[in-house]
Amino acid sequence: MNKLFLFILFIGFLNVSKAQYFQTGQDPASLKWRQINTENFQIVYPDYYENQAQKLAVVMEKVYLAGGKSLEYKPKKISIILHTQTVKSNGLVAWAPKRVELYTIPHQGIYAQNWIEQLAIHEFRHVVQIDKVNSELPKILKALFGEQGTALFFGVYVPWWFIEGDAVVMETALSNSGRGRYPSFLMEHKALAVEKGNYKYDKAYNDSYKNYVPNHYQLGYYMVGVSREKYGVDLWNSVLERVGKKPLSINPFNKMLIQKTGLNKVQLYDTIFNELKNKWIEEDQNFKPIEFEVISPANKTYSNYRYNHWLNDSTVISYKTSLNETASFVKINLNGEEKKIITPGIIFDESVNCNGEWMVWSEQVADARWEHS
Repeated sequence: MNKLFLFILFIGFLNVSKAQYFQTGQDPASLKWRQINTENFQIVYPDYYENQAQKLAVVMEKVYLAGGKSLEYKPKKISIILHTQTVKSNGLVAWAPKRVELYTIPHQGIYAQNWIEQLAIHEFRHVVQIDKVNSELPKILKALFGEQGTALFFGVYVPWWFIEGDAVVMETALSNSGRGRYPSFLMEHKALAVEKGNYKYDKAYNDSYKNYVPNHYQLGYYMVGVSREKYGVDLWNSVLERVGKKPLSINPFNKMLIQKTGLNKVQLYDTIFNELKNKWIEEDQNFKPIEFEVISPANKTYSNYRYNHWLNDSTVISYKTSLNETASFVKINLNGEEKKIITPGIIFDESVNCNGEWMVWSEQVADARWEHS
């Protein structure tokens, strides 16, 4: 009976056991993979991507020298997997198993930065953040929970605004580009502060189903960047050290913030954004806007009209997005009357174009089998 029970238990575990705790999808099985091993990275890539992979290897080693200085940490060797056949434009760092995944196709709205270099700087900073916490964790916790434990403690204690804001600060500091230099990235908090004032911390961080809230990349850029200026670059190094060394304490992130600045994260947010609001209001008072006419109708829920095109002298075509509606193309006349034309699929930013009575856009369609195709 005992043997039978163990056999049934074993069969049951076969149905749920996975080689990877966290995975993003699969590439086509027809790909042939190669690898480059440098001192600090293993780069895994399709064989036809040889030249670009060689360039990335050089870039990553350069980034390694500077990307972890302010956190006083050099991470251990890590694998980088290149997904070259998907139309996603992104990158991520995952633990369990630890690796970096880069989606190599640049997006339509890319700024003046080589896409692979942008990914290298931004995603490497995430490697430094997580491995820094991992290096400080008690050995008993790492032995018990493995890489899942590192991901757990990092995810529970470190807010997303710091994770992404710190990486945006670094992509801006270590290049001649970066989102921190672009008005399109920075303007939303300025407009919000001048027109409505600042939201409370919970709303600014957790978003809203009623009002538009700038994302945690933008929030974090201001939080991390301004706090580095006010309290020194060592601030966040100390905070991450505390998270790693005291993972079973109550909110170690906040405790070290209070110790170094006298403020918890909510008070830090209030201090930073109140100062910025006063500065932005003063700038706005000295700004003379160009006169323009608004023809889009007033909406109870926040809505946005983009890629505007005059169909004729009395009708505008727009791509409308809203918090409570599926995105669609609409036409609006000079009286503000709006009519839906068509609801497309998932379109790519900046891919819409119009000429006369024709509209063209690119849609993302999922592959039936391979998530990374």
